[in-house]
Amino acid sequence: MRNCLLPLLFLSFFSTLLPPAAKAQLQKIYLHPKASGTEKQSLFVDSIRFIPLEIKEGIELGNFNSVTITKNYFLLTNYQGKVLFLYAKNGAFVREINFKKLGDAFYPNYQEQSNSIVFFGSNKNYSLTPKDRIKIRLDWSNPRNKKYFRKYSIDLDDSTFAIKKETPEESDVIGASHYYDDYFWRGQVTTSPLFKDSLDHELTLYKDKQLVKAFFPYNRVNEPRFLFTEDGVNLQRANTAYTSFVTRPFCDTIYKMVKDSLFPVYHLVVPMENSLPASFFTEPFKNKTERENFERNNGWMLHQVHNFYETPQLLYFGVRYMRNFDTYIYNKKTNTTYKAKNIKGDTDQYNLHLLGDFTLQRNEDRFYKTQKAGELLSFFENNKTVAVPPALQAFLKSNPHSTAPIIVEFKLKN
Repeated sequence: MRNCLLPLLFLSFFSTLLPPAAKAQLQKIYLHPKASGTEKQSLFVDSIRFIPLEIKEGIELGNFNSVTITKNYFLLTNYQGKVLFLYAKNGAFVREINFKKLGDAFYPNYQEQSNSIVFFGSNKNYSLTPKDRIKIRLDWSNPRNKKYFRKYSIDLDDSTFAIKKETPEESDVIGASHYYDDYFWRGQVTTSPLFKDSLDHELTLYKDKQLVKAFFPYNRVNEPRFLFTEDGVNLQRANTAYTSFVTRPFCDTIYKMVKDSLFPVYHLVVPMENSLPASFFTEPFKNKTERENFERNNGWMLHQVHNFYETPQLLYFGVRYMRNFDTYIYNKKTNTTYKAKNIKGDTDQYNLHLLGDFTLQRNEDRFYKTQKAGELLSFFENNKTVAVPPALQAFLKSNPHSTAPIIVEFKLKN
């Protein structure tokens, strides 16, 4: 997956450089982190649906549980306890899977194309430095390099849900992910003097382990903005088939990619105090300490847009600053930005705060988050005139523990 770069060089430069005139024509998203508005949540969220999960002794919702939507199941992950909980889409409990025995380096990653949960990490018998990882990546054809990594998987089409050992592949080591059909994409960005040739790209597409397209060239030996750090492109699926939104580190442009064609669609406009100085892109840091000091002293400077999602009326996205993170909603009709954590739930939506939670997950046009039963019990106790949704009536009457899990599904308004 590391050949064929030169034939694509001209194409990648021509198709991804954005001249100022073109940038001026993009639809602008005006964002002022300190002055983002606030509103009722019911103006942005609708189609709320509750899925109570079957109560099982010992299963409680902590502060670090997230839900993943698989083909047939809801997958809840307790990262601290290293436990997976599988529930059917109707809330019935299916299986508890403990992955603590795999070690601290392994976390679950659901892969839709194979309908499996994959764990990939370093062999605990070896301590790898960033330099070691680059050397291994450059010499992956050497069979001895496979010993440095371990890979396991759970086939969700197999009712035993057994954790099986797998052979690490090059796509695992270089961080390539499934894109569509038999295409994969890679968005990891790193620099090192170990690279013999300086050309690399922030975003690359592969088919049958061969590079077919590359975007955003950079110098992987000494690019100033990427020195002494590791970074990466964010690719977020849209609701339209074969369409994704792409955002880059230290870039205020949001791109749309349809299959292997990429073009800019939005320009994030932030105040000067949140903008990176021109010197950031031209003057290299002397060492890692100098870079960390810069980031610490400029914690609200723009780093990257994340998890970009669009409806006809709204944009929903996160912004990672140098040392901070916030989530926003942008109303395209009024050109108004709202900070998600300032959008409060109201009685129409049971006082639930649904937006801005870092555990929030999206599947097509639906969002999902885990919810503790206790908060809903308290709400209905204090708001006797509000009708309990039919899906919750039997569950709440069973007097569940305050940390019993419920999944909340909702949409953003169109």
